[in-house]
Amino acid sequence: MAILTYQPFKGVYALSAIGFELARLPLWLVKYFLKFGRQHPEWSFRQALSVRILFSTVYHFATVQVKTSLLLTPGKEKGRFVVIKAAPSSFYKGPLAPNEDIKPVDIGATWYPAPLTSSSDTSAVTMVLHLHGGAYVVGDGRTGNSGYFAKKMLQSGSATHIFMPQYRLSTLPASKKSNPFPAALQDCLTSYLYLVNELKISPSNIVISGDSAGANAAISILRYIAEYGAETSIPAPSAAWLWSPWISPLEATSDDFTRNNPNYNTDYLSYPFTLWGSLAYAGPAGKSILSSPYISHKKNPFKTEVPLWVTTGGAEVLYFDDKEFADMMKEAGNNVTFDVEPIVPHDVLLIGGNLGFDKEATANAKRAGEWLKSVRKV
Repeated sequence: MAILTYQPFKGVYALSAIGFELARLPLWLVKYFLKFGRQHPEWSFRQALSVRILFSTVYHFATVQVKTSLLLTPGKEKGRFVVIKAAPSSFYKGPLAPNEDIKPVDIGATWYPAPLTSSSDTSAVTMVLHLHGGAYVVGDGRTGNSGYFAKKMLQSGSATHIFMPQYRLSTLPASKKSNPFPAALQDCLTSYLYLVNELKISPSNIVISGDSAGANAAISILRYIAEYGAETSIPAPSAAWLWSPWISPLEATSDDFTRNNPNYNTDYLSYPFTLWGSLAYAGPAGKSILSSPYISHKKNPFKTEVPLWVTTGGAEVLYFDDKEFADMMKEAGNNVTFDVEPIVPHDVLLIGGNLGFDKEATANAKRAGEWLKSVRKV
């Protein structure tokens, strides 16, 4: 209900939700203490309880639509945070073209473990451009939100440097200023152009990566390069990691997308969250724009020269769409590897540390690195 996103109703709902969940906590403790009461037979008590708590948190946050503030100041990232300028408008064509309301803007980004500059020797780097998840409505690339992902990839030896932009987030109610599609994609393209054109990093040393909605954006950027790269002189990266990609925001506007999914009980994604993200990203154009192949990739294959590594959790809601997408892209003649971490919920490299899936996240990152070495032959 939209009214719950405004005060004082927002505050009343938040207090009620906290009381409701605290009242249920003893029931969860008893239920998950018994192995047969857990959502997944291979989960530990900590994993079962943590996923349940995260489900409730995401559900209530989405109901009141808690916003993420995107500041262009360093914060605790200090020298690892940079502000990058939008590229010339000639690079943004077709679905990413500027219009009266949505134009490329300057954005912030965070480096891991340290920044590269135009004078850095980048001949031997493995540069990962990672686009964070959050249904296009929450999240950023800073340490608090994305540091765990960066740590795992750096520890696994899969990357020497990671660059995470904080692209514009969409909001509700939809308006000309609510940053709907294609604002986020313009910013993601800005980030890639910064690495290639400003820092002069060879595309052969760049991996584009994204988790959840970030993986949705990464797919769209690959589609854009395939369709407009020659016209705009934008080269393709060497490879792509797609972590639990959100394939169909259009279908996520239906309650059936989550509740009737076989993995609904073993994941923390809920209808209020996916609906919030989908409608905010659609903006004033409404649900019809969500059928665009630059938003919903289901049954919209394309050909790309970039090898794709699609990974998903066997216990997550998006598993089935992810598998269908990987199969579809392979049938279209692409180099696709489909990887499954069997017992994890959505986006294990984002939440693994907090939910007790660190071992699985480590294994996931290691396989990603091994795959990258095989396709790049390094």
